[in-house]
Amino acid sequence: MQGIKVLVTRPEPENSDTCQRLSSIGASAISLPMLQIKPCNSEHEIKKLHSQLFNLDAYQYVIFVSKNAARLGADLIDECWPMLPVGIQWLGIGKGTTQQLNALHIPAISNPGHTTEMLLNWLKPVKMREQKVLIVRGKGGRPVLATSLEERGAKVDQLELYERIAPIYDAQTFFFLEQPDVIWSTSGESLDNLTKQVEKHLPDFKNIALLTPSERVAEQARSHNWKRVICAQGADDDSFIAATKQHLGR
Repeated sequence: MQGIKVLVTRPEPENSDTCQRLSSIGASAISLPMLQIKPCNSEHEIKKLHSQLFNLDAYQYVIFVSKNAARLGADLIDECWPMLPVGIQWLGIGKGTTQQLNALHIPAISNPGHTTEMLLNWLKPVKMREQKVLIVRGKGGRPVLATSLEERGAKVDQLELYERIAPIYDAQTFFFLEQPDVIWSTSGESLDNLTKQVEKHLPDFKNIALLTPSERVAEQARSHNWKRVICAQGADDDSFIAATKQHLGR
């Protein structure tokens, strides 16, 4: 990765962590977050979230959909449960999410494949019947996980901890933006935001290799006319670094 320029579009604080990781292996990280995470922090919102979490011990499964869900969720759980309730299967979608949970002392495991779709394949329908599931996520995310689990007979609630907002950049940001060798886009929503900015300011960027975390996002990129789309088979840094090295023949 020595000298390779990587455009990183993760939201903060993950963006800074990824840029530091890239710098540590000799790459040049170009930071351009394409999502802004706004935690729910009003008094009313926090009271509502605490009220939900006081019933945490009623659930058999708690599923965290992202590193931000893990980070914010673990803090709130700690406020309500100094000792974690027993009998819960803690799940993180993706290696990075699970590692974040483990670092925060929540004994989560990842499903094989590290995507929502693979999680649903892994959770046998018969096992989910009458199970109570809490999905920890942001507002307005994809409904497929909750809908599919309910179709299998699970009783699903959602703990919505944050909003995802498109950052506002001026034209000058893109005028001075260094051209990367590869672009990392780690979610469908950030890809949509990136595509809008690129089409407006830097249409030639669509010819640069674009790495995505899943085939679903890869297909989304192709539908937006990105020319060189590569699926990293995971949203964590290790997956993206490995896919970048393979693409570059290193």
